[in-house]
Amino acid sequence: NRLQRLTTYPVHEELLPSLFFYQLNQYECAAGQCVSELQKAQLQVQSLQAKIQESEANNMKLQEKLTEMECELRSLRQAAQSQERTIQGLTESITTKDSEAQELYHLIEGQNSTMCKLQELAHRNQLTQSQSLTLGQLQGELVRVQSSLFSLGLELEASQRSLRQSQRQGDDLLRFKDRLSSDLQEELQHRGVTEKHNQDLRGALQKIRSELQTREAALKECEAEKTAVTQEKDGIIAQLERSLQDKERQLQVGSRTQRHSSKPRDALLEKLRERIKERDQALERSIDDKFHCLEEREGQVRALQLALREKERDLERLRCILSNNEETITSLDALVRSKELELEQAAEAYRNLQWLKQKSEEKETTALREKDTIIHQLQAALQAPDRSALKKKKKKRNLKKNLSVLYFFQDYSYRLSLVITERTNEQQELRKQLTQTEQELSELRRERERETGGEAEHLRSLLKEKEAFIKVPADPSLFGFPSSPCLLRS
Repeated sequence: NRLQRLTTYPVHEELLPSLFFYQLNQYECAAGQCVSELQKAQLQVQSLQAKIQESEANNMKLQEKLTEMECELRSLRQAAQSQERTIQGLTESITTKDSEAQELYHLIEGQNSTMCKLQELAHRNQLTQSQSLTLGQLQGELVRVQSSLFSLGLELEASQRSLRQSQRQGDDLLRFKDRLSSDLQEELQHRGVTEKHNQDLRGALQKIRSELQTREAALKECEAEKTAVTQEKDGIIAQLERSLQDKERQLQVGSRTQRHSSKPRDALLEKLRERIKERDQALERSIDDKFHCLEEREGQVRALQLALREKERDLERLRCILSNNEETITSLDALVRSKELELEQAAEAYRNLQWLKQKSEEKETTALREKDTIIHQLQAALQAPDRSALKKKKKKRNLKKNLSVLYFFQDYSYRLSLVITERTNEQQELRKQLTQTEQELSELRRERERETGGEAEHLRSLLKEKEAFIKVPADPSLFGFPSSPCLLRS
């Protein structure tokens, strides 16, 4: 505008060279400002590119952390499933042990009844021996002894039932083995799936790297075009300077020739003014175009800065989510350890029950043998009533010994019943603990699935947005660079 005003007003011929020098200085200052602004824009673009690369690297790290977290979650789910299976096996074993304990109660009651009968028989034998027993009474005692033998047969049937239960336990163990084999097959399949997933992730990483390389090449091309544009602008400025020098020479020539002729001088001055106006208009257009490009670049830089701020906020959110996931994983690890300790305690209790069962079976076998010997002795005593008094005394002594043994076994059976009641109480407590742990595990699973589902959906949405932002084609017009120097040439 200033140049147009200066060119419109009439200027003295002597002031034209100084005016041209003034305009040339203004053009040089404007060109220097444009170059400095272009350099600043280049530096801003480079810094934004570096920030974008850093954000992409952070995204890759976050994706790797997400894959690691998913693997850890899968391993925790597998551990929880294995714990559930072990808990199911323990519950089944506890049910079998409860049935065995009930059968042992029945056996102990039968043994107590037989002990009472044998005590009554021994007491009656003592009374009959002291009062000279008759043959009829001895026959009645034989019948009673036969009834005790029948009870012993029932006890043998109970022992057979215990053997059947042991066979059932063996079948349960085989089923548990089959379950373990199926679990191993599932683990192998899951391992294959994870390997395929890892291969897919590697392929995606390679694709992203290739895309980054292509984008870097596009950015280099944009920088080359930008340097070419600046060089062309410098050439245009040099041409303008040369044209100004030519004009100065022409003015000098015109000032020399004005002395000889005034009319051609006025025509030359008008032509020079018209040419100066045209050059001023061209320079103003080029400067306006440069400022327009710079404004567009500033707008794009602001948009990129806003996008970077949003990415930084997303990264902070992802870091918070990762920290929360790590805390939940540590809490789940602590719960898993506590559950493993509880399972070990339950296994120890199960082993103790098996040991007590073995001891009780051994004691039962010894008691049955001693009962058989006592019955044989009683039968022999009933079959030979007419022996000497010495034999009767020996029989009395043997009966006393047998009675002491019977009292001992009765006391032992009572103690066994107390131990079994204690063990049943412990089993009930263990059942309650197992039910509580199962409820806690189910609640933790539900909460974990909800949290992981929401977090995974949020992370996937963020990753999709970032991938969409990264996959924008690297067009040089986005950075404010002209695709061709035709504008300046025009």
